[in-house]
This record gives sequence, C-alpha cells and structure tokens, in this order.
Amino acid sequence: MSLVPLKDILGELSEAMQENCSQLPQNRTPAMVYTLAKGAADIHDGAVNSLKPSLPPTKEIACAAGCSHCCHLPVVTEAITVLRLAHYIRTNFSPEAIEALRTRIAARQAQLLPLDSASRRHFRQACPLLENGQCTAYEARPLICRSFNSFDESACRTEILEKANDFYMEGYPLPFEIGSALTRGMVNGLSSAGYRDAQLDLAAALGVALDRADAAEAWLAGEDIFANSLVA
Repeated sequence: MSLVPLKDILGELSEAMQENCSQLPQNRTPAMVYTLAKGAADIHDGAVNSLKPSLPPTKEIACAAGCSHCCHLPVVTEAITVLRLAHYIRTNFSPEAIEALRTRIAARQAQLLPLDSASRRHFRQACPLLENGQCTAYEARPLICRSFNSFDESACRTEILEKANDFYMEGYPLPFEIGSALTRGMVNGLSSAGYRDAQLDLAAALGVALDRADAAEAWLAGEDIFANSLVA
C-alpha cells in the first residue's frame, strides 16, 4: 500500500488541477487551453501508472486494443477537453478525414436530437471518432475514456451493446477515482476563473468546435458556444 492515503493523493491532484486552471485569466490563449487539457490527461496517466504497483487491480483488466464496446456509450466531457481534441484533429487529420468525421457527427446528432432524456441514456452508437475498432484521436481522448475499464469483456458487450442497460460495470476503480478528482479540480478552477466548464456531450460539442475555427477564442471570450451540447 502507498504510505500516503489515496484520499489525500486524490485531494492533492484535484487541488493541483484547480490551481492550474485558475491561472487561465493570466494567459487567456488557445494554447493555454490545450495545455491545460493535455496536462490533465498526462497527470491522469502518470498517476495511474505510479499508484498501480501499490494499489493493483483485484482482477485482470479485460480491456485490449480493438475492444470498443464502451465506445458506443454517450461520452460526457469538459469544454477544454473538447477544444483540445478539435485542435488535435485539425493538426493531425487530413481535410478529407475531418469532413468524414463531421459527417458522422451530423448523422449521429440527427438520430439523437429527437429522443427524450430517458431514451438518450440508452442510445448506443459508435463514437464518431471510432474507426475499425480503434479511436482515431486516442492520444487526445477525454479523461472518462482514459478512466473506463472493465474486468469482463463479455459483460460489456452484453450490457452496453445488446441490452443498452443502465449498469455498473465492475472494473479497476483507481483510474475512475483519479479522473473524477482531476475533473473536480478542473471544473472548480475554471469556475473561479470565470468559466463554466459544464458537462457536454462529446460528439455534439466536438461538432461545434470543428465547425468554428475560432472555437477556442470564442469560448475564452465568454461566448456560450456549447449551449446546445449540454447534458441534462
């Protein structure tokens, strides 16, 4: 076991993320937004790798390359994560790949928008970023995607894809706890800096960010560009 209680480590991670994000008004640039989001992802992965030897999973984690059941769940994430993801896509994808992605996002939204909140919870469709079972923006994926894991691949397939249930999937809790701590710090830090980093539907918000070359600048200026992407 770690000599420092996990709850104290999580508190320190949350406070550090809050402090980082609270500094945004001193460097109100798109580059700073992308740095904050990337920093949260790097802290998450580093903390999991550092703590895993002393707090190992109780079972073998079933997740592996090509397993994408969880990528059919609606993903809720934060504004700076979406903005960094859009920047990553513009930097690394070809114009044709970006247009194809925008088309997939639009098709998904056309199916999702008519649904009520209860039906949306059970909506299952591949994430627009998923191709051939692989995330095309894996390096810039949100904290929740970095956190999600399962001890049972068949249970994921059954509960997520076949039954579309509301469910709790048994998995390794450490990544979830670290991701939650960092998200709390991010939201609190941005709130203290005057920004609302609300819960956003990833695909809907990404569509907005890709449609606007000035998305980061507009968000930094206080424009509520993600108003139609909020998750109730």
